[in-house]
Amino acid sequence: MNRRLRLFVAVALIATAVDLFGYLALREWFAWWAADIAALVAAAVVGISLHRRLTLRGDPNLRWIHRPAAIFFSPVIAGAADLLVLSTSTDKALVAKLFAIGAGALIRLLTNRFLLFRMINGEQSEPAGRPAPNDALRLSVVLPAYKEVEAIASTVEVVHEHLAHIMDPADFEIVVVDDGSGDGTADAAEATGLARAILLPQNRGKGGAVREGMLQSRGRSRVFLDADLAYGPDEIIRLMVELEKGWDVVVGSRHDSRMVSRSSAGLLRDVGGRLVNMATHLLLLGQYLDTQAGCKGFRSDVAMLVFTKSRLTGFSFDIEIFHLVERYRLSLKEIPMTVASTDSSTVSLIADTRRLLVDLLRIRRWSARGVYSRQPDDPQLPEPVQTSANDMNGSPTRG
Repeated sequence: MNRRLRLFVAVALIATAVDLFGYLALREWFAWWAADIAALVAAAVVGISLHRRLTLRGDPNLRWIHRPAAIFFSPVIAGAADLLVLSTSTDKALVAKLFAIGAGALIRLLTNRFLLFRMINGEQSEPAGRPAPNDALRLSVVLPAYKEVEAIASTVEVVHEHLAHIMDPADFEIVVVDDGSGDGTADAAEATGLARAILLPQNRGKGGAVREGMLQSRGRSRVFLDADLAYGPDEIIRLMVELEKGWDVVVGSRHDSRMVSRSSAGLLRDVGGRLVNMATHLLLLGQYLDTQAGCKGFRSDVAMLVFTKSRLTGFSFDIEIFHLVERYRLSLKEIPMTVASTDSSTVSLIADTRRLLVDLLRIRRWSARGVYSRQPDDPQLPEPVQTSANDMNGSPTRG
């Protein structure tokens, strides 16, 4: 048990003891309801004070406790549940109070989660309005690739041709990250003359390839896309346009009600994706339609911060990215994606679910240990400013 968890348990036990024994002692002099209210108030004051000072100091999950309205809202709702349960008991004694404490704790947990959802959604719901980055290019498209020697040239040509019809070819780059394929994928990409290739010495996983591409890109907007083009080149422009409106992060969603799918992804893959989204609620504070879509975009300064701090290299790296977005209070927009899924699928429900749960625990452990805490030498973000509706650097079309 780590130090923060021990502190959390200790504070919870102290607050519970104040509530329980305070109630039992005050019942000797006051009506049961007056004694219960007084004990609940004392326990709330003790619990909130100790959590703020000891347990969750600096933790993003503590946002609600710094808001005066939230400080009162959660204990009041939980206290009302406590009173309601206690009122149904005939003796109003020890056992009844223990049941009431349990009901109040459950309501408090649900209420705090609700408050966090509301606050995260509020923080992410509007463009941040930061000054435009000053990187050399307007757009970087990162294509993580593994053993794609037969298809990568065609992918690069399709993406380049599409983008060149919309913007000046001198203002964008395609970065292919060969994830240690060993089959010449990087050479095939560079042979097109249309892409810059990064060859990783060994296979790291998609997360490692995306991280390397993002950190070595030169665009003010940086988008990564699956190399099989399950998401077409049109989606790159849609992500870039939203980034240029001031959003920190823009992600595709395959589960949006407005989504258009050109083919079925298959039952197994769809079920697997939805199970992943359900599991992420154990970690993430916001409510997202799709965490695993392979099409996401970042401002360059945001990309440098997020991918410098990220650690996972495999299947769950997207979830870690969402966690960092929440932790650093970045704005995020989900947009529906047009998906053309391939017939093949590498989803393994049992194996991937196991890896996901292990990675979720890693993220929680690293977060508790301060691994993700920002340091003075980390990439810095400009403070938001009030700006007009101008985009970051130009319109989405040529000429």
